[in-house]
Amino acid sequence: MYIINSKKIVYILFTVFFFLSSIYSQDNDFRGWSEIEYNLDIDESISLAFSQHFRLKEDLNTVDSYITESEITYSPQKKIKLSGQLRYYYRNDNSGGVQGFENLYRYRFAIEKKFNTNYLNFDLRVAYQNRVSLDRKDRFKKRLRIRPSAEIKIKDWTNKPKLFYEYFDEIRGKDQKAHRYGISFKKNLKQNQSFTLRYFFQKYDEASNLDYNNNVISLKYSFN
Repeated sequence: MYIINSKKIVYILFTVFFFLSSIYSQDNDFRGWSEIEYNLDIDESISLAFSQHFRLKEDLNTVDSYITESEITYSPQKKIKLSGQLRYYYRNDNSGGVQGFENLYRYRFAIEKKFNTNYLNFDLRVAYQNRVSLDRKDRFKKRLRIRPSAEIKIKDWTNKPKLFYEYFDEIRGKDQKAHRYGISFKKNLKQNQSFTLRYFFQKYDEASNLDYNNNVISLKYSFN
């Protein structure tokens, strides 16, 4: 019992240290994301998900975007998942020469592979996405995304922490690159419901502009 509690303390301290070290670094924007998701299983291999998102930026003082999303996933094998996602954004652009709320859509295709070990549940996701403006001509952002993540197995701890890293590479446009480092906790509730708390630090590497960072707290409620 002492060993188990010690592991929990280590991961909690790691989370606090990770959060404080990044939030107090320079050129940071603290953001808040919230999401409600409904999942529908068609059969054992195909499922649908519909979600609504609300996001804040500029230290939670300004609306960033409203997002409506749909996603379909297909699992041809037990540990392989293919997905297609479509998003609509109503996004607040309050910087640059043209400002105001902008209508955009984004599609994404991904493949995910899971690996299990004695101590970790590991998965790797590779995705391609393209976000396109409906209001402005020739305004789009194509990205390649690579995300490895690891769920840590701790005995007698049902809400296992998941550590993740994600790399974003803009294929065309401003040649923007980004690195996302985070941790999440998922709490399973009654009647096929769950609640996920996630924090991540995202660093942007700009080719033509100054680099900047984001700290994001994300809350997600899911039900079937």
